[in-house]
Amino acid sequence: MQSRISPLVGRTALATMFALAALVIFSNQSAAQAKDEEVLSGVVVGVDTDDNGNLTRLAVSDSSGQVTTFKFSTNTQFGLENQAGDRWVSSHSDDPVEAARRLRDHRERFAPITVSHANGIAHSVVEREEGKLETNLGYLFAVFVITWALFFAYTLYMGRKQRVLQYEIARLKGMFD
Repeated sequence: MQSRISPLVGRTALATMFALAALVIFSNQSAAQAKDEEVLSGVVVGVDTDDNGNLTRLAVSDSSGQVTTFKFSTNTQFGLENQAGDRWVSSHSDDPVEAARRLRDHRERFAPITVSHANGIAHSVVEREEGKLETNLGYLFAVFVITWALFFAYTLYMGRKQRVLQYEIARLKGMFD
């Protein structure tokens, strides 16, 4: 008896291998970004603006009382909520005046924030997070890929079993005919 893999199953196995390769590449990029980027959670203690009201610097105090000052790039992302829970998402280049207003509101309410930063430049300022979303998404993607790989391996296994059974049925029919 000769076992053949159907073209669909072969393509599926190839797609699974590509997905696993993408997982390795994705996890290496996430690890490189995580090494360069730090995360600080705390409360806003200072918001500096220029003469036009544009946000220039932010001071955040962590749980130990240490104050860290951050500057902003045009790519800095904001994801802040007001007291009503309405979420505002923008970048520093889009509306630095609104970013300053929202951060002052957080300072007045002692609302915790999380700042993702590298070399004193804030990359993102969001409501307080307990974990790193990038890391969690990497694990989610890994589980997704592994689940699909197991599904396709099971499909291959069941296909082989079915071919063996079909062969046996044909052989038995041949014996009685």
